[in-house]
Amino acid sequence: MKKITITALGLLSASSLCAQTLFDLAPAEEASESIPLTWTVGATIGYDDNPTPIGNGDDNGTAYVNAYVGASFLSESPQDRLEFSAQVGYVYYLDDLDISNGIGNPDTEVDQDTPTGSLRVNWTRRISERLRFSSRNSVGFEYEPNYSVGTTSARQVGAYTRWSSDNAVGYRWTERLGTYTGIIFDGVNYDNNSVNSNDVSAITFYNDFRYQLSPQTVATLTYRYSDRNTAGGIGDSQNHFVLAGIEHRFSPNTVGILRAGAQFRSVDNSNSGSETSPNVEAALRSQVSEQLSLNSYVRYSGEDYSRQIGGNVYDNSNTLRVGVTADYRVSQALSLQGGINYQFLSYEDGGVGVSDVDEDLFNAYVGFDLRIAENVYLNGTYNFEDLGSDIDDREYDRNRFSLGVRATF
Repeated sequence: MKKITITALGLLSASSLCAQTLFDLAPAEEASESIPLTWTVGATIGYDDNPTPIGNGDDNGTAYVNAYVGASFLSESPQDRLEFSAQVGYVYYLDDLDISNGIGNPDTEVDQDTPTGSLRVNWTRRISERLRFSSRNSVGFEYEPNYSVGTTSARQVGAYTRWSSDNAVGYRWTERLGTYTGIIFDGVNYDNNSVNSNDVSAITFYNDFRYQLSPQTVATLTYRYSDRNTAGGIGDSQNHFVLAGIEHRFSPNTVGILRAGAQFRSVDNSNSGSETSPNVEAALRSQVSEQLSLNSYVRYSGEDYSRQIGGNVYDNSNTLRVGVTADYRVSQALSLQGGINYQFLSYEDGGVGVSDVDEDLFNAYVGFDLRIAENVYLNGTYNFEDLGSDIDDREYDRNRFSLGVRATF
């Protein structure tokens, strides 16, 4: 029994160190059998009352349409697990999108349409009972921020690309002790020139020591080193993380993780020198009942994803991110979804005469999914977003509504 627990709860969950979403900090359940190739096609129509909110955006509302096609499959064997999903789409706003440049200056036009896409490929190779290799890879070209990924601070003007490749080797040294050692390449690139100074790319090395305290509990000790490169003349940063944590399965359907420690940070051409700050990450996944599932995350860290705002460059943007989602299946035909994301960013150390800036963003959504025929579903969502900032022209609120249909085969 200990061997099974170490493999399932211990080594596998180590790949969550820098997982594809903040929800994935907790160990993911692996499927026990393969899932055949599944195709999805769909289209939505919606209304956005503030499509270009940042940078004196024109807050005139406009309708939009979105069409997409996707595919996914899962192959499971005793030695290998291969998971694949991909989607391409197209978003078109029916009215012009503009950014105001002040009285007497012409507005800046923003693309009304843009393609979107995402690709995810995860592979695990069980080389032996003790040794395994995992590779978790994703790339997305997105129009709306995905706050659960944790790489955006607010709605951007135009699309952006994010990517991540996490490759690691896990080895179980004894019945209780295992390690996971890996390297991560990740980054964010903004398509719009007005924000491309916040482009970020990084390489991260990590090692995770994992010791099984009981069949349900694993203690962890993690070290990470991250070298982050920021475009536009913003100083690159080097970050060391030392974290102690625990992963616990409260029940067969509820598992949680907590890691806490210190982040040691230095920025090239810094205004403040080296900094030491707390670093925390936590997540909880629970299948409360056959109808209800809950997921939540918390992360506090010094980030590089957005360090230039209001024309000033800051050494540090200490960020708290909190989120929770719920999925409730009312019947075999109808399910309801909802969630909230909150983030607080503190921009600090901008140099002599530059004041610190605080921003907080609240995002909430509700939605439904209704099967109206075999493999055909009607869906709808409402999304609310509010950004408060010490910089007046960055503040905004935004409402979006959408109604769509999709088919799977």
